[in-house]
Amino acid sequence: MEFSAPLATFIKPLQNICAIASVAAANSDDISQNVVLTVKDGTLTMRATNYRIELSYTVPVSTITDGEILVLASKLRDTLSKLPQSSLVSFVCQDDGDDLTADLTVSTGQTTYKIRTRSAENFPDFDAAHEDVEQVIAIEQGKFRRIIERSLFCISQEEFREYLRGMRLEVEDDLLTVFTSDGHRMAMLETTLSKPLAGNYGVTLIRPCAAELYKILENSDEVIELSFTKNTVSTVCNGFKLSSKLLICNFPNVRSVLPRDIKSAITVNRTEMKSEISKVAVLSSKRINGVNLVFADGFLNLRSENSEHEVATSQMPINYQGTPADVTLNASYVNEVLAAMDCEEVVFNFSQPIINALITPADEGPDSKLHTRYIISRVVV
Repeated sequence: MEFSAPLATFIKPLQNICAIASVAAANSDDISQNVVLTVKDGTLTMRATNYRIELSYTVPVSTITDGEILVLASKLRDTLSKLPQSSLVSFVCQDDGDDLTADLTVSTGQTTYKIRTRSAENFPDFDAAHEDVEQVIAIEQGKFRRIIERSLFCISQEEFREYLRGMRLEVEDDLLTVFTSDGHRMAMLETTLSKPLAGNYGVTLIRPCAAELYKILENSDEVIELSFTKNTVSTVCNGFKLSSKLLICNFPNVRSVLPRDIKSAITVNRTEMKSEISKVAVLSSKRINGVNLVFADGFLNLRSENSEHEVATSQMPINYQGTPADVTLNASYVNEVLAAMDCEEVVFNFSQPIINALITPADEGPDSKLHTRYIISRVVV
């Protein structure tokens, strides 16, 4: 195998692919710790898997001889990252990895590396191609990237609640609703699809799949297709091909936690409130990180207290003269929600009795076709 290519054309995609391999099994002999390099018909395809996700990227190269080999992902990434991005890099492996002692020579003219390779013959093939496609969701990639950005942080990372460790997608005709939750807070986003589906459809992406999609998607109006089989999802975009296992479990009826009868809708400046919460949270209890919020008489009063009875208070003016609303919320949860939104003002909505806070943008702005809602459960002190 012999080919050459400008480093700038593939180094960033290679880093994404190596990151997939680097989270594979701890056993250093595990074949999935490697990246497959396949040269064929004037293109280089780089591919890696961790058995739950497979990611590949294809780029044109100047080919002398086709071939396919395995290279340890961490070693390939570390060597190439030391080279100037303007480099023209040549790769030569004489026997295409059939011999476990074969070396891949990587050279820029000034710098040369010789890296051990192995045969790609037994590298696992992701099984997405062996199942029939049941459904296809088409959506603008920029819009889907914003959906992931605004909801990923709410996904649970606790292993004992597997059903919350993913991003739930539910489609009814042309309406896509996305849910993420860790049991204490929830993101709910709604948008219209490019192509309506016949009937209803629900599926749950695993968290690593959603995180990887965020990395490879771009802020453009180009439509991508997510193809779903019974157990997997796959998509092709921006030179990447991503395949991932799905989270197969019953997702709870999270719509039931939405407040039904809003008694108070209070508009506050998003940036100012985020700042005030950060100030007061310094002395909050480390166990619950709670900040008490009292909306009343034109002011928002904030207060925190820890186990040593140290207290922090602050006050910010708001345009509200209605029924007082008193709730204690986790400061980190509130600030993560406020950070995920990009509007100037947000609305805190409360029903009675107050069991949670519904937070929405005061104005969706340029994202008027993407409706965002967050629910944060109150802290019981």
